[in-house]
Amino acid sequence: MELRQLEYFLAVAEHSNFTRAAEALHVAQPWVSAQVRRLERELGHELFDRSSRALKLTEFGKMLFPLAETALQTVGKIRSTASAMAGVLCGHLAIGTVDHPLPLLADALAAFHQAHPAVSITLTEARSDQLTAAVLERKLDVAVVGQGSSTPPLLREQLLTQQNIVAIVHRDDPLASRASISLEDLRNRALISHPQGSGVRKILDQACLAQGFVPDIAFETSSVDMMNHLVTRDLGVAVAPEFPADRLDRVRQIDLSDEVMRGRLTLVWREKGATPEAEAFAAYVSELCSAQTDLVGVP
Repeated sequence: MELRQLEYFLAVAEHSNFTRAAEALHVAQPWVSAQVRRLERELGHELFDRSSRALKLTEFGKMLFPLAETALQTVGKIRSTASAMAGVLCGHLAIGTVDHPLPLLADALAAFHQAHPAVSITLTEARSDQLTAAVLERKLDVAVVGQGSSTPPLLREQLLTQQNIVAIVHRDDPLASRASISLEDLRNRALISHPQGSGVRKILDQACLAQGFVPDIAFETSSVDMMNHLVTRDLGVAVAPEFPADRLDRVRQIDLSDEVMRGRLTLVWREKGATPEAEAFAAYVSELCSAQTDLVGVP
């Protein structure tokens, strides 16, 4: 049995198709098929049900899938550790992030890549809850997430910036002339907010429940541009981190007086079992945070 065979097996399982798996692996499709067949002969079990167009794992294939993932991850860690001991990083760094305009992540990536060009890097965008779970499940090495005041268990964190969560209204809205409002003022208003599972949404939901009501969420989006479009068409009040200045031409941004409407954007990684690449990248982020004094609140 070869590691390459396990890699091909996982790719076919993930894509449910030999051709798409071969394209993702950048190898010829017949070669992938032949290696999977060879693995099946060595194990004495079929791994895929080929009776339909979409491949499905057999029961044995389902049992093998997590074992193959663990085997490849372990080999990757061994190689990374050996390289790190030699002073060279050449493994893989899987990064996740929420949607945000903070340039610090790109700056850290640039510095890290320049110092460790042999490390391959992937970047995934998702909600904070999905990213946190992926780091804990070792599907991601590090992630930029939005959250409240507490750090998730089993994770280390580096604070990137504090977030002021505000209300964004149409410029002709009755609230537009006010410098500050409270959540109580939004009790009967249609709201535009981040999706369930995001750090900002968790803060909003908990704060409203503490005031004795459930927020009326008319639209969910993580996109600043989409929020802006919805507010300018008077479809609701957005509750989100502060908008960039260039998005405020047709809307008004109002402070929320509720103290709980504050959040944080942080980098998180595993407290135990972090890869050398994750530790090195976190060190670059920490160094940039120490040097940067004018961070802007972001979603």
